[in-house]
Amino acid sequence: MNFQKKALLTVVAAGLFGSLQAVAQDAQSGVKDLEAGRYTKALQTFQSLATSAPSAENFFYLGYAQLKSGNPDAAKQAFEKGAAADPKNQLNNVGLGAVALAKKDRATAKTLIDNALKETKNKNIDVLLRAGEAYTMFKDAGMNDPAEALRILAIADERDKKNENADIEMALGDAYSLKNDGGNAVTKYENALSIRPNDAEAKYKIGNTFLRGKNYAEAQKFYGQAIEADPEFAPTYEDLAEAFFGSRAYKNASKNMDLYIQKSQTTDVDKLLRSAQFDFLAGDNLKAIQKLDQLKGKVNNPVIQRIYGWAYSGSGKYNEAIESLNNFISTAPDKVIYDDYKYLGRAYGQLGTPEGDSLSIVNLEKAAPLDSTENLYREIGKNLYGAKRYDRAITAYQKAIALDTGKATTNDYFQLGMANYLLGSRVGRDSTMMMGGDTAAIRQAKEKFYAAADSAFLKVNQITPDWSPGYYFRASANYFSDTKGAMATGEPVPLYEKYLEVSDKEIAADAAKKEANKRYMMTAYKFLSSYYANKNDAVKSKEYLTKAAELDPNDKDVQNALNPPAPQPAAKPAAKPAAKKPVKATK
Repeated sequence: MNFQKKALLTVVAAGLFGSLQAVAQDAQSGVKDLEAGRYTKALQTFQSLATSAPSAENFFYLGYAQLKSGNPDAAKQAFEKGAAADPKNQLNNVGLGAVALAKKDRATAKTLIDNALKETKNKNIDVLLRAGEAYTMFKDAGMNDPAEALRILAIADERDKKNENADIEMALGDAYSLKNDGGNAVTKYENALSIRPNDAEAKYKIGNTFLRGKNYAEAQKFYGQAIEADPEFAPTYEDLAEAFFGSRAYKNASKNMDLYIQKSQTTDVDKLLRSAQFDFLAGDNLKAIQKLDQLKGKVNNPVIQRIYGWAYSGSGKYNEAIESLNNFISTAPDKVIYDDYKYLGRAYGQLGTPEGDSLSIVNLEKAAPLDSTENLYREIGKNLYGAKRYDRAITAYQKAIALDTGKATTNDYFQLGMANYLLGSRVGRDSTMMMGGDTAAIRQAKEKFYAAADSAFLKVNQITPDWSPGYYFRASANYFSDTKGAMATGEPVPLYEKYLEVSDKEIAADAAKKEANKRYMMTAYKFLSSYYANKNDAVKSKEYLTKAAELDPNDKDVQNALNPPAPQPAAKPAAKPAAKKPVKATK
């Protein structure tokens, strides 16, 4: 907050001669604390001054401190005392106008401020400055009027004949900023710097202009300059934390928010909650929970349940996370954002129960369409695939790829292919996919899923040409989808051969992959051997059988094909038993 330094000189006349210097120093200290966002300390200073030297100016600064710390009722009391202490001093009437703006009573605010300007005949620069500032003090639309601020500050600027009042330039910058006119705002802040070089607040506000434009790198640069100019200017750290948050540098956001709290000595609950949120995003869940525990009983804000839920989810306390987030969603439905459903879904997914898995997907699907930072459809697809819900997994992976086509990964296409591949294998076998026993419908359904799998695996081959599984499963999809008979058409042949070529390269680079690939390589060798045998190419057929035998010497089918057992001689017919002699009858 800007406060005209020369206005403090009038405080001198308020005390006895022996305490003049102490009073002035205390006032300057209070103003510095107020400008640096240390509202609690500033309030203590001005409360003490208003008690020991109850002047209009001291009440004005006390009221301003109360207003900036979010207590308009206390501010009103201070301004009324100031107006009573010196009815001719219009600063407190401007302050009462600012209180009216804080309560969204613009009509009363205009009456009070216009009357103060009329009483001073638009000649008092301090009153003009404070009037302009009043109209820019609050960010909410119903609580400010940047156009009126510019009108009043233009008069103040004209009165500043020597162009030496940096505070007027700063206030003009604030008014342009509220109008979203960043160019003129920066120009006015730069004008203030030309009058008051190396001013931390001016550099800080230039940083704010870039922050609003989401130019986080430039914002961070100017905030850095502001800190160099004055390391104790607390507001810089808060907005620097937001700039780091915007660029997803969460550890830096957490660190700078802690510095803001330390230097401002704030007790503002919303800011302390924001700090806990940054701790969570930085991965320090225990620190976030500790801060939240300190706020228990002091916070009448349901958002605390949100941050608890996020932090519990991140620290593995899934039941607590579910309880906190469900409590938040039910008590503050108007404040719910997609992250709430995201972390609730993840917590449910860790319960390891069918109900938990189902609720996990339900909540993640609520978050996915709105989450611009993570492609949650990937996570949904993975969960559905793990639950063998391949039909829904297909839809999820299709959405994941559509949402981020340019950055779709090998895994996205591979999982899409596998979901189609496994669903194709169920047709005609699974009780839910019997197609009413219609063989033609079964054949068409298989063709559909295996063709979709083939297309997905083709994308895998294109993105990662040196990864063997993509070729193997594409070959297998072609094998199972070939209604005319793979042995007759040979469609899988070049794909199995490519799989073996790439697999050999992988094993040459990493011998450990031989065992991992063994099963699939044996399938490819056996198919190719059978295919070439069917084509009467005994040489090729034996070549693949030999490779299969080298890979797995204990495979009986391969050994029997390479070394057929010798034919057994035909068994001789059993000799007929000799006829038995009739038994003689005995007497």
